[in-house]
Amino acid sequence: MSAFAVAAQSAARANAGCALLLAISVVSPARAQHASDNPVVAAEDAFGLTLGLESIGMYSPGQVRGFSPQTAGNVRIDGLYFDQQGALSNRVIEGSTIRVGVSEIGYPFPAPTGIVDYNLRRPGDGTPSATIIANVGPYEARGISVDGSVPLIGRELVLPIGVSSQVSTQTPYAPYPGYTSSVTSAGATPAWSPNERVTVRALLDWQETRNATTFPLFFTAGDFLPPPIPQGYLGQNWARGRSVTENLGGLVAAQLSPRWSLTAGVFHSAADNPLSFADLYTNIQPNGRAQHLVVGYPDQSAASTSGEARLTGRFRAGAWHHEIIFITRGRDILARYGGDDVVDVGGTMVGSGLQVPEPDFTYSARTQDRSELWSIGAAYHTDWRGLAELELGIQQENYHKAVTLPDTPEAELTDRPLRIYANSALALTRRLTLYAGYTQGLEDSGVAPSSAENRGAVLPASLTWQVDAGVRYALTHQLKVIAGVYELQKPYFNPDTSGIDRELGVQQAKGFELSISGQELAHFDINVGILAAKVGVIGPDLGAEGVGPVAVGQPRLQYVANVNYTVPWWPVVSLDLAAIHFGSGPASVDNGIYAPAVTQLNVGGRYKFTVFGKHSSLRVQVQNAAGSCWWTNVYTPGYFQWPAPRTLFAYVTTDL
Repeated sequence: MSAFAVAAQSAARANAGCALLLAISVVSPARAQHASDNPVVAAEDAFGLTLGLESIGMYSPGQVRGFSPQTAGNVRIDGLYFDQQGALSNRVIEGSTIRVGVSEIGYPFPAPTGIVDYNLRRPGDGTPSATIIANVGPYEARGISVDGSVPLIGRELVLPIGVSSQVSTQTPYAPYPGYTSSVTSAGATPAWSPNERVTVRALLDWQETRNATTFPLFFTAGDFLPPPIPQGYLGQNWARGRSVTENLGGLVAAQLSPRWSLTAGVFHSAADNPLSFADLYTNIQPNGRAQHLVVGYPDQSAASTSGEARLTGRFRAGAWHHEIIFITRGRDILARYGGDDVVDVGGTMVGSGLQVPEPDFTYSARTQDRSELWSIGAAYHTDWRGLAELELGIQQENYHKAVTLPDTPEAELTDRPLRIYANSALALTRRLTLYAGYTQGLEDSGVAPSSAENRGAVLPASLTWQVDAGVRYALTHQLKVIAGVYELQKPYFNPDTSGIDRELGVQQAKGFELSISGQELAHFDINVGILAAKVGVIGPDLGAEGVGPVAVGQPRLQYVANVNYTVPWWPVVSLDLAAIHFGSGPASVDNGIYAPAVTQLNVGGRYKFTVFGKHSSLRVQVQNAAGSCWWTNVYTPGYFQWPAPRTLFAYVTTDL
């Protein structure tokens, strides 16, 4: 870690403590900031919303339409391009919103899958404020966070800042009992507005995870599911990882003239994992006998510098509003990975929880992976009376990737494709709007793994495309329905029967999305998202290569349904119910077995109250209330049990 980074961390921690003490000591009479947050009420659609500690909707920042928006280059911070390597903490963001279909219109130069837009913490109105959140659950999780907004020069210079200390039970797949880690975060998003035409913001975010227990994965020897095992902790006590993430950046928005404006942002995002492990049970037999492998990884790291500058001209001609947009954006990523050591610790029975001694891992040299993507583009957007919209854009991409494996000459790849996109929307009535769009993308395909005959070969960049169309209909003033279809195509890479990692075919995702959100009846808010889709793999002789027609771990049906009921005779109380469903999906590459469908039910409520005149709320939720548990492999090649055992999640929010 650089001396600058260490100094920034120390300063952030010291300044955070002083600023928050100041905010708490001089805070004005209570004003609602976050005590009233309720994502079911706040959501405009069911595609995905994260607000504070809770998320709803069918998609998440890591998965949209079966693929990763980060890989597709579809992550934004306040609308500006951002290449994310390290996770953003809640100290610097209010949450995130998934934009797909009609909600994607107005975002220049999207890419296939959909957009994840992170919202920086709001600077407030120049009045000192703070929010304290104390949380417990799921399972052993607990923590406290303090976030405030300190006006340094009235509304001209405001410092949103926060700190948090947590014991987390979050794994890469969901919270699970026993799999704990200690997470500390600190961040600030200063805002400077010297006049009404210019706003400058900074992003300073640091997060450290310590003593992170390793979650095991299970792989069977054939087309069958693993046998039932206990749902408790099955990890190795010594396999505790550590990681540090940093996100730094600056944003500026300037009104250059009555017609022209400039928005720009530059960001640095880094994730450093100096110590990490994998815990794998392989060759599992129907009777539960398995081979136990543990993997140690030396320092794995990835750092990216990315940004965008956008010049927008706005013109009006009668009922027409026109926008001309010029952009330049890019990213430069340096990743170091590999060098791991796999140790076979012997045969065992899955679910026994047998502890093995920590192996004396022998690490090797790591792979260095450098990729750059720079682009310039121009777009046109027009709007007629708010009833019809059309946007068109073209972008010249410049892509370069260089990979150096240990004891192997550097491998390089360069590509310079043109990308285009077009989106449109037409309001046929005040209630009914049609939309359609087409967009192209360019994605990094990675390198051939060490197990392939062409080990270390740089795989060709993936040229992708997506087309979607649908309708948005306002059933009432407060209830909206969005229904749409889409098709998305990406190259499919996998080792062939000769062991050469190459393009074997195309991943073709076709689906139907349905979003229902708003207030159906008085006091009832609903948020329902349904995805019926198939992520297929098409190509010549795929059967001979052992590849089935459906991508592994991709369910054909999934839905998320949330209902919130505000008690009319006691409006400070609300009750809610959530159902999360993943349908059956292929559990093996050849589609020889399917994992069963599984549904999780969560039941909860909220209670608003005051403490010494300060607005507060209590949130309580019983997760997996029905106690469901099935083997699944949704979006991962290995099996794990989902949902996790029934548990309680609760937190208290107080606005100061």
